[in-house]
Amino acid sequence: MKVIPFNTDTLKEAVLLLKNGGIVAHPTDTCFGLAGDLMNPEVMKKIQAIKGRDYKKPMSIMISVAQQLKMARYVKLDDFSSFVTYTLFPGAVTLLLPKGPAIPDYFFPEERLIGLRVPLHNLTQDMLTAFNGPLITTSANPSGKDICFTHEEVVEYFKKSEHGPDLVFTGKINSRHLASTVIEVKKNYVRITRKGPITASQLGAILGVNVRG
Repeated sequence: MKVIPFNTDTLKEAVLLLKNGGIVAHPTDTCFGLAGDLMNPEVMKKIQAIKGRDYKKPMSIMISVAQQLKMARYVKLDDFSSFVTYTLFPGAVTLLLPKGPAIPDYFFPEERLIGLRVPLHNLTQDMLTAFNGPLITTSANPSGKDICFTHEEVVEYFKKSEHGPDLVFTGKINSRHLASTVIEVKKNYVRITRKGPITASQLGAILGVNVRG
């Protein structure tokens, strides 16, 4: 487990690592996360091993702001869901939407929906832009444990573990948030399935639609 600051050179190192099936721990707009290549079938297994996570429990993906133009590759959109995505992204939300054609068959095939994130965080966006593809995303903590807000907390969790991220970017999230608000996008309303930084009342005010959950 390599712990390094973020700069132009280490960004290149992280992208090369990701393209070769490695796992990167990094700060986001909510908490520290783990990132890995969606298109590598071994990466999902590595992240599940790192977290000690039930292999049936779904994980989300994240894309860059620029990749929003290609969002329909990863999720199926209609007029309403397009409005929701372009209104809420980038931000501290995960939107549950029907899987698009580019999602690999091995990525939770029993699930009809997929969680999609576009984080509002410079480091994460730089990494996503340089990688130029979707990354699996999940919080950088063992399953059932508290989420992390500093790289020291991530290192403490995994320093003696058989499984851990290959690279950890140093950093601290000053505003300690919950993990992202998870929102299922329905036909003409949205439903909060996990509470987070964006509340139901805030969501209703932003979107001007019925919010359930």
